[in-house]
Amino acid sequence: MTLLNKQKSYLFNIWGNDFNSQLSPVKFFDSPLWEEPTGLFTIFHPMHPHIYEFVKLQKQRLWKADEYPIDRTREQFDQLDAIDKKVFEYTLSFLAFLDSVQVANIADMEVVYNMPEYKIWGATHKYFEVEHSIAYSNILYGLFNQNFEEVKRIFYLAKDHPELRRRNELIANNYQKLFDILWEGLKNVTQEEYARTLAHVFAGTYAMEAVTFYMGFKTIEFYQYKYGVLPMTNKMISEIKADELFHVKVMATIIKTLKPYITRYISEQEFDEIVVSTVQSYAEADLQFYQSVLAQNNFGITQQQVANYIKFLTDKRLKLLGYQPIYGIEENPFEEIDRLYGYLESHINEGKKEAFFETKSSAYVTAELDDKVLEDFKF
Repeated sequence: MTLLNKQKSYLFNIWGNDFNSQLSPVKFFDSPLWEEPTGLFTIFHPMHPHIYEFVKLQKQRLWKADEYPIDRTREQFDQLDAIDKKVFEYTLSFLAFLDSVQVANIADMEVVYNMPEYKIWGATHKYFEVEHSIAYSNILYGLFNQNFEEVKRIFYLAKDHPELRRRNELIANNYQKLFDILWEGLKNVTQEEYARTLAHVFAGTYAMEAVTFYMGFKTIEFYQYKYGVLPMTNKMISEIKADELFHVKVMATIIKTLKPYITRYISEQEFDEIVVSTVQSYAEADLQFYQSVLAQNNFGITQQQVANYIKFLTDKRLKLLGYQPIYGIEENPFEEIDRLYGYLESHINEGKKEAFFETKSSAYVTAELDDKVLEDFKF
């Protein structure tokens, strides 16, 4: 075996160079060993320092779901009518699924990262998604007084609701391809197929972080806006939302940074089409789901408001990546709710609208660090 005719990768690559400018942020398996890292974990001189800056920024937002009391959650949930309860249950079921699949797929994404700053971001990202999953579990156990059968019923709602199941499967299947490739071995796929899969996976993660979570967040915010109930649930959602909006910024950065490496194997046009079509497919799944749910369960938010919000958000997130909007919706139908409970603009390079309930000093540190990062790395 020669360095230019590599047969396999090494856990410890004695021929590698961690500071080679040819090093790719993600693994591609046609590079010579001298263009790959050694495997030693060094972060003192990252090749892409903006990614490590995001790691340090995210760590300033450390919070714990167990800090929030949930003992009165059931009492307040009982104040809702049957329609509101049903929509709330579907929302929690879907949000719990989203963070569950995040925890699972980030492990695969960590495998394909090549640089230590990306690896440490993957570990940090996964930690916060685990905390989100704990938060949803706490909310559910608070709602049903630790009644396991009721909690299980909500976790498994997708089994009996075709639209909820279709949404879940759309998202899970987007990651399944990478899992299958890693399971079967990268030597069994072409570089082009692998590159397309990476484009789909990173675009899907961005779409989930940037679009799919938010109507669920808005639903829960609406209960406090409409009834003044479930403040601790809403506070946890505010913490989760702040994290997810930060992840929007990070994933947008990663996609733009990875594009030149992935487009060594597929065209820029194909890469762009994958990203835009993936984001749009997630948005369309949201639109179809809420059309199905709200057709019989209109709980104070109209179908038109929901549709306009999802389209408005999709256009906003595509523009953040540098793409043209596809829906042409420029006004946020839930602007008033966002002013009270939202982080829609926070951490997205468009001003600081901190959440109404935010009391942690870390929010102010985060805002300061965010400005420092953005000075050096702007879209």
